[in-house]
Amino acid sequence: MKKIIGLFLLGTFFVSAQESSPFDHKKNEFRVDVLSAIAYGKLSFSYERFLGKDFSVGVNTNFSNSQKIEDDFNDGFRNNLPKYEINPYVRYALSKSKSRYYFAEIFASTNGGDFKEIIRDTDSNGNGFYTIKKSKYTDFGLGGSLGYKMYFKESWALEFLVGFGSNLTKREQSPNVISRVGINLGYRF
Repeated sequence: MKKIIGLFLLGTFFVSAQESSPFDHKKNEFRVDVLSAIAYGKLSFSYERFLGKDFSVGVNTNFSNSQKIEDDFNDGFRNNLPKYEINPYVRYALSKSKSRYYFAEIFASTNGGDFKEIIRDTDSNGNGFYTIKKSKYTDFGLGGSLGYKMYFKESWALEFLVGFGSNLTKREQSPNVISRVGINLGYRF
């Protein structure tokens, strides 16, 4: 009887040891988007918290400081200049592996920046003229993304992400499309 109980406990230990992975104890991850920094002059940071086997939640923050986009805004090639974006998200892992997997995400967005428009006005003599009016905008949007993440040495992450969404409230001032495109480097702890 003691041998049977001992074998049962030993078998349970080996089964639970095989199911456990180094990722089970590392629930947090911090990432930096390299593609946005190089291509768009945008600082983009993400924090992700792993809730269980397949789900995680996180937040991404972007701050734009692109001279090219600002020049396009000032020269009249675009009417909005995005400055910041905050994206909370929920992710679901589509693959079974914890070290390399595809995922789908749903995200919300709070974004804002500068907006300008050309307004026709009249002077005291009734003569018409045009002027440029600059203002700030803040908008809210929803979207979805797909991506692929892989880990090296159980802590270092490389992530590819492509996603799009739409602003919902001030579409005449804010960009109609929100994009989440990036190549992220991260560390899981």
